[in-house]
Amino acid sequence: MNAYILIIMADLLLAANFVFQKRYQKLFGTSLKAGLVYNALMGVFSAVMFLCINRFEIRITGFSFLMAVIFATVVMLYIFVGFKLMEKGSMSIYTLFLMAGGMTVPYVWGVLFLDEKLTLIRTIGLLAIIAAIGISNSGAKKTDKKQIIMCVAVFLLNGVASVTSKMHQINPVSQVVTSPDFAFLVMVVKAVMCSIILFINRKQFAGDDRKISQVKTILPIVLLAAMTDGLSYMLQLIGATQLPATVLYPMVTGGSVILTSLAGVIVFKEKLSARQWIGVAICFMGTLFFL
Repeated sequence: MNAYILIIMADLLLAANFVFQKRYQKLFGTSLKAGLVYNALMGVFSAVMFLCINRFEIRITGFSFLMAVIFATVVMLYIFVGFKLMEKGSMSIYTLFLMAGGMTVPYVWGVLFLDEKLTLIRTIGLLAIIAAIGISNSGAKKTDKKQIIMCVAVFLLNGVASVTSKMHQINPVSQVVTSPDFAFLVMVVKAVMCSIILFINRKQFAGDDRKISQVKTILPIVLLAAMTDGLSYMLQLIGATQLPATVLYPMVTGGSVILTSLAGVIVFKEKLSARQWIGVAICFMGTLFFL
């Protein structure tokens, strides 16, 4: 299947995942415990899904396991930083740095270390997407130095996560360990890490339930979120074997910005400001430069 079609499908799945994640947050809040429970269950459900896709046969190498641990650790780190930023009401600036880092760092990495071509039109597209994200999230509360440091950390950490996935997929080991294999490893490590953190801090989280114990309500939402997120990640992994980093990650970011914004309007009846609509339009134009 054409690699560009795979990435468009991955973006559509990310938008669907946004809907389920937003629904979960509306029901159970955005506390650290709620986030850890969500990610732990997501990891379990996604791992089972990939196990079924591979017909209960998973190939593991030491290199793949190491890269999965690095990826999951980096993701957990920026999740923790994100919760700290959200406590201070800096969600928009967090989103800006998270998404910008997720495509800028692998873009630069691809040019510097993977001999990928630096083209003028794609560079313009990258800058357009970054500008669009900035415009969409402008008007946020003023941030202090600590928050800026955390935002820079998020920028770099999400970038490292993208680079880690890319480096695994272009390594010869990926001929043995397929995309579903690696996705399974990542999800298992993620679930284990979240579960360990929840267990260690169980006393601290005891008073922060907010209906999280209502398993019948949680499971359908998280199951659907796991399916959309897991399949999207697998498609991105496949895309990483066929597309350069300078194309893949800007397309993922640009597409997800556009589609999640539209999903918010359609599903949750959210109203976008004129500034946000301008950001979506610029993001769309910037993404087209990578096709």
